[in-house]
Amino acid sequence: MQLGLSVSDSDVSSFTPLVVLELADDTKAEAITWLLNRIRGKQQNGGAELLVDQLLFPAQDGQKSNPNVFVVGSTLQRLLKGAEDVGLFKEFQDGTMRGFTYANRESFKDFYDGEGFLSDAECQYIIKHELDTLRAKNEEHVPGYPKVKLYPGKSVGKCMSITSCIR
Repeated sequence: MQLGLSVSDSDVSSFTPLVVLELADDTKAEAITWLLNRIRGKQQNGGAELLVDQLLFPAQDGQKSNPNVFVVGSTLQRLLKGAEDVGLFKEFQDGTMRGFTYANRESFKDFYDGEGFLSDAECQYIIKHELDTLRAKNEEHVPGYPKVKLYPGKSVGKCMSITSCIR
C-alpha cells in the first residue's frame, strides 16, 4: 500500500486490502451503508462475507478528496471457499492440476496451513468475482435512489456504477 493512505478504524480485525472500491463522491450515505452491509453480509442473506473499510486520503494541493473509497479484503477461509466457487485450478499432491475444493484443501501441493497458498492475483480475482456477483434480492431500488430500479438476481454493482481497482 502506498505511503499516505490509511485504513480507518472499524470493528473488523485488521486485514490485507486487496481491492479498491470507489463510488462517486456524491453517493448518498444510505446507498453506501446498504452496499457495505451487502458486501459484509452473510452469503445466505445475499452478502459476500468480505471485509471492507474506508480508505482515507489526505487532501492534496487544495483538491477535495473522495470519501467514498473503500478497501476490500477477506479472511483466509472465505478466500479458500471463494477459490472453489470460481473454479480455481491448483496443483494437487500428485502433480496434476485440479479444480480446488475446500474439502480436499490439504491434498493440494504447498497447502500446509493455507497461508501463502493463494497468490495475491488469485485473491484479488476471487474478491473481484464476489463483488461482481452481488445480486439484488427483494429490494426494489437502491436506497436513496428511488429511480434506480433493482430486479431480483441482477447485479448490484452495475446499478451503483462501482469502480473496482486491483492494487
